[in-house]
Amino acid sequence: MQRLHPRSPYEKLGGYVHLPRLIDKARLHRKGLLNGYNYKTVGFDKHLLAFLKLAGDAFEDVANSLDDDGAILNWVQENGARHSPEAIEQWNEAMISRHPATAAKKARFLHFLKEAGGESRNDIRTYFDLIEFDEGRLK
Repeated sequence: MQRLHPRSPYEKLGGYVHLPRLIDKARLHRKGLLNGYNYKTVGFDKHLLAFLKLAGDAFEDVANSLDDDGAILNWVQENGARHSPEAIEQWNEAMISRHPATAAKKARFLHFLKEAGGESRNDIRTYFDLIEFDEGRLK
């Protein structure tokens, strides 16, 4: 069975990294294709929803009721927190550069990297890169 993957966390919508991926996850979740994973309460999904000051359930409803990314972005801009382009870029850089900062997080990161088949890779240092590798976009 082929794994379904949301878009890359590097993809942007409205200037925000990860927003297209969040849309995809909301749609996959509604279809029961995330294997019980509650994307809204963990990781980058949680961080983006908090930055936008949006409720996860409301976002999921909108992502599943509107077909067009542009329409979803309009809703986000009308209902979420307003940020300057500079603040968005600062947030993007913080997310893109996130890496395991403690020994426990590093061990967990390396465990997931090994599970993804990248045990010998030392070029994968950020969580975004780990996602890209695990989902087959980073060779």
